[in-house]
Amino acid sequence: MVLPGTGVHQTFLGDPLAVLHLTHQKITNVLADRGLLTETVLTLLRGGNIDRLELGPTMCEEDGLNLHSSDVLRVFSRPGYYSTLKELVLDGAHLQRDFDLVHIQQLPNLERLHLEGADIGNEAVFLLVALKEKLHYLNLAHNPKIDDDAIPAILLLAKLGYLSIQATGIDMPGFRRLAAVIHTEDRIIDIEIPFRCEKYIDNLHKQYLVDPTLPLITDPSACPLLSNAALIRNLEAHSDINPSIVPTGTRLEMIERLKKLLERRQMDLIVRSMICGEPGEV
Repeated sequence: MVLPGTGVHQTFLGDPLAVLHLTHQKITNVLADRGLLTETVLTLLRGGNIDRLELGPTMCEEDGLNLHSSDVLRVFSRPGYYSTLKELVLDGAHLQRDFDLVHIQQLPNLERLHLEGADIGNEAVFLLVALKEKLHYLNLAHNPKIDDDAIPAILLLAKLGYLSIQATGIDMPGFRRLAAVIHTEDRIIDIEIPFRCEKYIDNLHKQYLVDPTLPLITDPSACPLLSNAALIRNLEAHSDINPSIVPTGTRLEMIERLKKLLERRQMDLIVRSMICGEPGEV
């Protein structure tokens, strides 16, 4: 196959030995590096034995052809196209619409997906649920429009062994929910998290009393059983660490406040255990 103006002829066909080892994957890699994987080129390569595609340089606003994402990605929605593809790299692709990712739902063997800095939001993450049977690597880093509302979709990707949510809009409430399910279901996953979540966990000792000892309690369900004096004593212990915690109020207010604080502590310790290897609580 000769593709005029792509440099493939000069790169491969000028060397007789190189021709002997020429594959669709090698041709694709050269075109990818030069940002030349247009819809037309991808269509020509559709039947090749290609297991990795990098489209970032083609779709990047600065260096590539700045093609509309739907024009490029719709190639993958055609029956039988790229059935051997296992890895798709869309780092820096700047997708115009989250919905454009609907086209990759038809890739039957996709295992690794790179979407770092692709300018996507929560809708894009929900579209990835269709890939849950195969997908085990997902990079969502540097997409600040992805926030806690995307957590339900991420949780459905139960086969993930690697996940990056660095520099996304996901914060501690969402990450606690993610960590709790990973812990409960005993999933094994390597996860890269936002810096603000790391900072929060590093400063856990400033949020409340991390390791209460008797007669203080750690079980949220025990809060309604405490006397008013015991409720105040528990809240004061945490208030000594974090003055924003109010140690007084009506009995119902104190029960609710202490219960929520201890529930948050339990989930924070699970998060700490997951990312730092320090003991958490079941």
